[in-house]
Amino acid sequence: NNAGILGLIKHSFSQHFILQGGLRFDRYQTETFALGEKGTDNYQAPVSKNFSNLNGSLGLTYQPIEKIILRANIAKGYRVPNLSELTSNGMHGNRYEIGNDSLSPENAYETDISLHYHGDFLSFDLAGFYNIIDHYIYVSPTDETTSSGVNIYRYSQSNAALFGGETSIRFHPESIQWMQLVSSFSSVIGKKENGEYLPFIPAHKFRNEIQLKRKKLDFLHEPALTLSAITALAQNHPSPFETPTPGYTLINLNINAELIISKQHWLLGITATNLFDKKYIDHLSTLKPMNYSNPGRNISLMVTIPFEIN
Repeated sequence: NNAGILGLIKHSFSQHFILQGGLRFDRYQTETFALGEKGTDNYQAPVSKNFSNLNGSLGLTYQPIEKIILRANIAKGYRVPNLSELTSNGMHGNRYEIGNDSLSPENAYETDISLHYHGDFLSFDLAGFYNIIDHYIYVSPTDETTSSGVNIYRYSQSNAALFGGETSIRFHPESIQWMQLVSSFSSVIGKKENGEYLPFIPAHKFRNEIQLKRKKLDFLHEPALTLSAITALAQNHPSPFETPTPGYTLINLNINAELIISKQHWLLGITATNLFDKKYIDHLSTLKPMNYSNPGRNISLMVTIPFEIN
């Protein structure tokens, strides 16, 4: 059960400055019944938890000119452990997960700052954040196995910090308005209080796209093509009992168009992911310990026929 109350404020000091803030109080109650036979390995004792907390945020927006916006925020967040984290005791995919009924709620203290420029033919966004989390909850591999040899993962918590940022740029040439180039980069690093890296932290990633779109091309209406390249850098900062993961680049293709036949609209699309059938393993894959690769080339065709009832 969850009950909460919140309040929001917004005040403009001038046409350039806007202040926003909010407060929220939440109360959570979690109760479970006993499962399994007491004294056996799969026995799960009943859990009864009550949590309450007050959170808030404060943000300032500065817009010196129409096309430029600066934002800064500070916030306190709160998350209670869910049922999986508290009570897991069994197989989850290819691993055996064990919960922890003594977990405490997470308390996060976050600050971020961002810069945005949105012009007619060029847009640019840059953002960075730093997040300190008390009692951060995570599931991580251990050096334990079940009697049948399945790897055991346990839910734990530790004071931690997550920090990083993202940036993106969009270029829309004035002389070629049916083309758009998009490039972005995202990064996050997670560390425990003792300096160890957190488990299941994604690798830094680049994404580059070329988007082509016309109003009409011969008999096709709204034809669009997107060719994208996603590059994940090597993840060389694994947590204990994790292993490093090599980087990879995937090429994806998406084509869409609309046909009109006897006043009937047909929406056509073809999507190809991992176009060149790259063999790779993502660092977040739960099948990585078994050395199973992520999916290879996948091509799908979509035909949508909308009907209108007047």
